Amino acid sequence: MLINFLLSLLFTLSHAIPLHTPNRTAPTLTSTSVASFSKGTWLENLVIRQSDGNALVTILSAPEIYLISTSNEFAPIKVATFPNALGCLGIVELRHDIFYVVVGNWSASTGLSTPGSYSIWEIDMKERSPKTSKVADLPESGFLNGMTILNPALGVLLISDSYYEAVWSVNVYTGDVAVAVNDTTMATVPGASPALGINGVHLIGGDLYYSNTNKATFNKIPIDIHTGKATGPAEILLQSTTREIFPDDFAIDLYGNVWMASDLYGELDLLIGAASGAGTVTLDIVAGSRNDKSNTGWTSAQFGTRKEDVERGSLYVTTNGGPLNYIYQNWTAGGMLIRLDTVELGLY
Repeated sequence: MLINFLLSLLFTLSHAIPLHTPNRTAPTLTSTSVASFSKGTWLENLVIRQSDGNALVTILSAPEIYLISTSNEFAPIKVATFPNALGCLGIVELRHDIFYVVVGNWSASTGLSTPGSYSIWEIDMKERSPKTSKVADLPESGFLNGMTILNPALGVLLISDSYYEAVWSVNVYTGDVAVAVNDTTMATVPGASPALGINGVHLIGGDLYYSNTNKATFNKIPIDIHTGKATGPAEILLQSTTREIFPDDFAIDLYGNVWMASDLYGELDLLIGAASGAGTVTLDIVAGSRNDKSNTGWTSAQFGTRKEDVERGSLYVTTNGGPLNYIYQNWTAGGMLIRLDTVELGLY
């Protein structure tokens, strides 16, 4: 299994089309540790809580959710755990203190998913003691990953399927599940391991933006804001190679710049203007280092909302301690939540 994993990874790293080579001479943002976890703890995704600006973080190496103070007011608090699952992935806040999360079985030690094991759960944090309840099972899914809100009034979410080149829609009020979009730009690379096609997803207006890990691309597709169905063809906004970037989840700022975690390499990719409609996209590496073993495996990013965060342009990033280290059980660091103050780049 290990040999097959490494050979497949080398296949992935050598079969992408080299179009965008990142600029590595851009200024490097300094990272500040917000919270550190024990070695072997994979922080996967996060959402910034509307009520207080703290971060709700999913754990992929265990079926757990933690609340982390972004102002160092308290130690991380476990707020939820889920039965019959290996870990948690995408998370969103649909209504005030009502969150939804992807729960399922993806093994960090093998890079393999258990198709059909995924479900969507609600976390109600309106009271002192959070309450969890299952919303829907997705028995036909392959590997549910990123999540975004399609229609808050109707209670419809969109979830990427990294195995089956698809985006699922889930109505949290009715439990209805459907395939919203299926497109070849969302597919994996044949033979790649781990098989990771479409990964992070975010909706802006009528455009769904998404990364593809195996193909090292950033894409968009126009969709219907009621059904999630595609209303036009997909567009590849950026094509690189997995030698250069390893796209995971991302955040989009008010200017249409995309801040994308480059998981395997522990870096932050800045795609200037990728979601602005300007047409020309540049690719810069603006934070992190492949040589930094104490802070590696960057998985997702979200901008902070507290007054201090807005002033600093604070971008909060989750890490896993290095995805390949889960094969050998030889971590040099645990998962972390870090902060990057993007105003240092002078973009705003």
